[in-house]
Amino acid sequence: MSTCKFEMTERVRNLLNSLYEQGKKDRSSEWFKKEEFENIAVAYPDESVIIRKAYAINEMLTKLTDKKISERTLTYKINEGELIVGVLPMGSNGLGKVFPNYLTENEQRAGAFTNKTELSLLGHNSVNYDNLLDKGLNAIIKEAEEKLEDLKSVGEMFETGDDKRKNAIDFYNAVIISCSSVIEYSLKFADLAGEMAKGLTDPKDGARKKELLEIERICRKVPMEKPDTFHEALQSIFTFHTALHASLNYLSLGRLDQVLVKYLDKDKITDEDYLKKCTELFECFIIKAAWRLNMTTEYLVEQDHMDHNAALGVHPYYIDQRAGVNNFLQNIIVGGKTPDGKDAVNKMTYIILNAFENVNLSTPGIYARLHSQSDDKLKKRVAEMLSKTKNLPGILNDDVLIPAMFNGLRENDVDLDITKVKSFSGKEAEYMRLANDYCVDGCWEPILNGNSDWTFGMLNGMTILQCTLNRGATLDTNPGMLRGGKMSFISDVPTDYNSFKKIFEKQMQFFIDQSTFGLYEYYMLDEFVNPSPLFSSVFGGCMQQGRDKSWGGAEYNLGGTILIGIPDMINTLAAIKKWVFDEKKYSLQEVLDAMRSNFVSPAKENVILQKRYDSIRIDFNTNTPKFGENDKEISEIGSYIIETYCNSIKSSKKLADKVFLIPLREFSEKEKAEILRLRKICGYFGNSLQNKFGKDFNIRFTAGCGTFEQYPLQGLGIVASPDRNSNDPLAPNLSPYPGTVQKPTAHILESLKALNLNKLAAGAITDLCIDYKANNVEHIAGIINKFIESDGNMMTLAIGDKEEYQKIYELSVTASNSSDKEASKAAYEKLEQYKHVNVRVGGWQAPFVSMSLDQQKSYILRILEE
Repeated sequence: MSTCKFEMTERVRNLLNSLYEQGKKDRSSEWFKKEEFENIAVAYPDESVIIRKAYAINEMLTKLTDKKISERTLTYKINEGELIVGVLPMGSNGLGKVFPNYLTENEQRAGAFTNKTELSLLGHNSVNYDNLLDKGLNAIIKEAEEKLEDLKSVGEMFETGDDKRKNAIDFYNAVIISCSSVIEYSLKFADLAGEMAKGLTDPKDGARKKELLEIERICRKVPMEKPDTFHEALQSIFTFHTALHASLNYLSLGRLDQVLVKYLDKDKITDEDYLKKCTELFECFIIKAAWRLNMTTEYLVEQDHMDHNAALGVHPYYIDQRAGVNNFLQNIIVGGKTPDGKDAVNKMTYIILNAFENVNLSTPGIYARLHSQSDDKLKKRVAEMLSKTKNLPGILNDDVLIPAMFNGLRENDVDLDITKVKSFSGKEAEYMRLANDYCVDGCWEPILNGNSDWTFGMLNGMTILQCTLNRGATLDTNPGMLRGGKMSFISDVPTDYNSFKKIFEKQMQFFIDQSTFGLYEYYMLDEFVNPSPLFSSVFGGCMQQGRDKSWGGAEYNLGGTILIGIPDMINTLAAIKKWVFDEKKYSLQEVLDAMRSNFVSPAKENVILQKRYDSIRIDFNTNTPKFGENDKEISEIGSYIIETYCNSIKSSKKLADKVFLIPLREFSEKEKAEILRLRKICGYFGNSLQNKFGKDFNIRFTAGCGTFEQYPLQGLGIVASPDRNSNDPLAPNLSPYPGTVQKPTAHILESLKALNLNKLAAGAITDLCIDYKANNVEHIAGIINKFIESDGNMMTLAIGDKEEYQKIYELSVTASNSSDKEASKAAYEKLEQYKHVNVRVGGWQAPFVSMSLDQQKSYILRILEE
């Protein structure tokens, strides 16, 4: 199979340069103003929330194509040379969102209690675009209309106040309203293309006029009808993708090589000119998806639209805003396996890889699914791409993630080794197809392709470790808290490693229970505030069930628990085990006091104590093996932490299911009484979720570990530990703490093998950065193979230049100096030359210039000598 390697065309180069120029500007004027939208809650106060949400989607798409407003927002415009049309409105995970209000004043006030607003939606999901392209919106609208007719015909069978029937009617009406809005949006761009074509009367503009007329034709056809050509399919996807993001569904693009290959002209599949044209079209698609790009942090304050709970977490914070400026939660996944387990690599896989290599933008992201049986040609092509882009693509290991997803769906206490099963039947056959078809969402969490609603919670593992060591309290320096912040139950002081493990397992269970119960409660709030009728029209089984995805409409629901700081936990526990429990060189209390005081004696004159603390610091930092060094005991500690974590999730799920999920009729009278008590104790007084959504409804809880971009924030409040001071950032994701491991990447990857990462169906990404001097295709291909052989879960590989990163950091420090405006302005201007330097932030790529200073410092230390 040809790897489709073509150079970037002049058209794409011009579009790319225009994007960069726009990204360097102050883009604050491009944001919509709240007052430009009709207040939907005031206009339709008696309608249900989901109907109001549909009207709000219509209002948003209407304003996107308002000619007057677009003079400022640039959302109704076809740029010179564009082949894919439509414009994503400004907004990102870091800067916030703007959307018409659809909640009444009382609903907003009530929502404040639950920390939910109309802006809280953040779709950590993916669209299987086959569901759109195989039908077209007209067919989806027709299906909704037929469902409404069916509901009317059986109306007499329902009581007047039947909520299920009312909800279904509202859902289908909301689907019709929102899908019709997308059609109008597409037709507006058809009108614009037609008007522009009419204005081209000079014969020398004939080629562009022809292109505009073709764009007009396509926009009058898709996404209303099924596409027939590759261009039509791409435009259909981008139009719907724009509508989703405009309506706050920040969604991944999914497995586009599997979707789009069907629209390549089979008669031209070996025609080089045709393949070049398809590559150019996909490059245009990528550039359109990256339209909101910010290449400078100079104007962040002016663009800040972060509202209460408009991002993940209740309280937005500046570090996240800066890191997430270019996080639009859009990923494309290529390669891997088909649902029936065959190799999924096709011609489109290589076209997409070629397009991403050429434009080399920080967004959208791209992941390549690889496995031990992947063709060496594909691995080499991925290595070539990494060598050139120095950051793309991320790597997903099917050998680990497919069994992790499969066993996560099975929900059995004993994991099944799928390599030893000749064939699957019944439910397990379905689970195998779903696992083979997995993709990742807008960051890196594994999900089912277009079939799973994803909710997740994050736990700081260093907090759990502190509570284990300090009798249920954190190692807080505030003297008013006595032994520290009381986060958990009072536990015994561990006297040896075995007693530590017993206490740790109970503390882990305590925190996991909080997370699991919290995820159930969080899920039950979505339906009342953040319905997604447009997304639900093409998602899972929503149309069949007559339920929005926020109201139990998805076929599968995943509740991910993400444990933060596993590398830091391993390093800290390894040091304490060695120097306190095994060698007994220090007492636990003096070690905890040293960590609490950042290894600095509270009394400067106490020289003896300071020498003791210095000794502890040296032993912790220098004389203890670290995560990533492939040390046997480190591996055993890491495996133990992950095993304890996963077992706690399974135990917590069983209890939470009794309280929230399973109908009382499934239990004995004695158990019913207990469950009712448990519901009251946790403040839940509703019916079981299976009573509410049907007997097949379930939330499958999966385990993962990582930090995303938040490792600086997650280190705040965490006392000193090996190789870090109090409040320093934690280790990023499942990676060595920056600067602690000087061994080659192959050695680091080997250390993953003992951790049983096939238990982590919610993902565990290892971020590595090698020195640019080691940048050659053969070496990178070797790293990829080693990652797969070592049973790594996910990997990102960056190729960095320490001197270049240091220069950017120094300029960023000067640029952040608000007291010297001239020096700051000059530094921002100098930073422009580095706008092409992209690195991994957490769940996405970003220009290095846009990262926080803490993150830049961390990245400088990450570079590994090979």
